[in-house]
Amino acid sequence: MFLSEEERTETIRACRHCPMCNVADRVAQLVCRESYAPRGRGAILFALDQGLLDWDETVAEIMYTTQNDGLIREWCVGNYDHEELVLDARAKIFKKGLAPVEAVRFIEDLHAGRGRGLSPSEVLSKEGVATESKANMLLFCGCGSRESEGDTIADTGRIFNHVGIKFQVLPKEPCCGWPLYQLGDLEGTREFSVTIADRIRASGASTVVVLDADCYRMLLTRTGRFGGDLKGIKVIPVVSLLAEWIESGQLKVTRKISDPLTYHDPCALARYCEESDSPRKILSAILEVELKEMESNRKLANCCGAGGMLPVTRPDLADKVALLRLEEARATGASTLATGCPRCHGTLTRALSSESEAGLHITNLVRLVAIAAGLVE
Repeated sequence: MFLSEEERTETIRACRHCPMCNVADRVAQLVCRESYAPRGRGAILFALDQGLLDWDETVAEIMYTTQNDGLIREWCVGNYDHEELVLDARAKIFKKGLAPVEAVRFIEDLHAGRGRGLSPSEVLSKEGVATESKANMLLFCGCGSRESEGDTIADTGRIFNHVGIKFQVLPKEPCCGWPLYQLGDLEGTREFSVTIADRIRASGASTVVVLDADCYRMLLTRTGRFGGDLKGIKVIPVVSLLAEWIESGQLKVTRKISDPLTYHDPCALARYCEESDSPRKILSAILEVELKEMESNRKLANCCGAGGMLPVTRPDLADKVALLRLEEARATGASTLATGCPRCHGTLTRALSSESEAGLHITNLVRLVAIAAGLVE
């Protein structure tokens, strides 16, 4: 896909001989089988290329049981892009009609527009948040926000209104195509990338503020490569904008948060887009006490469990990965876990709800900003 044939061959050769990053692959740790580890996947892909194995449902199950969270690349001494290797394999599997039924069903629903939640305009209107068509700033919420994080959409709108910044949202906001890219539907990804880029251009906005970290990575680094033209349009994550407003004094902190708090870095923000400072600038301004960092943080932060669309193909493993992250959060002694991505928020919350004793409050960083600004209780 985004690897040349030479890069792909070299990556397979390197991965199948090296176990160094296996310790960073939490799915492999949970499954306890070499075939689900980076080295095992490399060996399988080599065998497929050599005609020693056939593409079948077993291969498909292994390739779709991965997080694709970018952490193993941080551990790789050769900086090989194993994630793109996996995504290339998923694209082949999908084209051959061998993708897991859960992935196929999700893709079909996405193309049909089913189950993506309320439109941002409906959420904001219901909460009395004012928007303005043709405003220079556009708020892009993403599927994760629309499905289960309506409060985050509303809180963001309240902050915009409070600061006095006019903004718009897309009517019937479409998906950015990120889930299709991760699940191997490349033709669908191209279609969605062109559609979202055309819709953003037609809006007249010059700046797009993105709530979902994966949507941000998609729009910033992938949409153009799939044919969507966003040249000249600034794309920024909401946490960066909020940090800027707080630092400049546009957004005043009227109430400090006293709860001991730790922060989960979304993979797409901290690793792929190298944005881990803004959340900490925000927390430094709104917390009464010092942030309690988890042992793994910033670019080396462990995934929440949502990486690689794992909640679609293996929700059981996604929950187990999330529970491991929750253990890290509890180890800090914090009573609140905040994150800068609705998808991470939803995944961690679902895992927490499965426990008999929660003992931890999970929230979105946007909600904390809204509280600190006196906009919500």
